[in-house]
Amino acid sequence: PMANSLDAVSARDFVLETLAAASISIMHLSRLAEEIVIWCSAEFQFIKLSDAFTTGSSIMPQKRNPDAAELVRAKPGRIYGALQALLVVMKGLPLAYSKDMQEDKELTFDALDNLSLAIAAMTGMVGDMQPNVAKMRESAAKGFSTATDIADWLVRVLAMPFRDAHHVTGRIVKMAEDRGLTLDALALADMQSVEPRITQEIFSVLSVEASAASRRSFGGTAPENVKAAAEIWLKRLEVNTVSG
Repeated sequence: PMANSLDAVSARDFVLETLAAASISIMHLSRLAEEIVIWCSAEFQFIKLSDAFTTGSSIMPQKRNPDAAELVRAKPGRIYGALQALLVVMKGLPLAYSKDMQEDKELTFDALDNLSLAIAAMTGMVGDMQPNVAKMRESAAKGFSTATDIADWLVRVLAMPFRDAHHVTGRIVKMAEDRGLTLDALALADMQSVEPRITQEIFSVLSVEASAASRRSFGGTAPENVKAAAEIWLKRLEVNTVSG
């Protein structure tokens, strides 16, 4: 029951709020779909999807297209359109009820049907994808990705102000770049030529695994953090499924 009869018949806020929530949801699904499209590409090769979620190219027999992800990526235009269309329908109506409001039905049903389809497709793809761990590991190590770990080590172990640590790290990275080496391939003597107090211990933070594992604060990337966060969400989803 609504406390105001005029509001009860003149508003479609409950529909607009539903379409707004659907728009936000499909936006996040679309972003993940875009990641999947990129991850499946020949340039990245981070994951592989089975034939259940890909189709062969019409002209290149060796190519598999992530069609399900591409279709999910396209759905926001349709769902955003439903929200915008109803906002335009409602914007100039006088109080209270007008027949114009019946336009909400087709827009809402279509938007929710497409959101449901996108959720089902994304759920299937996430369960289906096979990660290429070696390729992702290789990519994660590129671009001197552990340079910040050098700066952190200098601050933590040598009590160096971060501004100075940033400068020292920049010089070490430049040295590695000039020689075509990764940071962990530099010799200890090379690093000590920049900062004499650096010890062998610094190599313990230069791997991708060590870098990720060192982020143990709330929300960090350490494996135990990620596992704990996943467990929390799995329990929350299980409770919602049961109660729903």
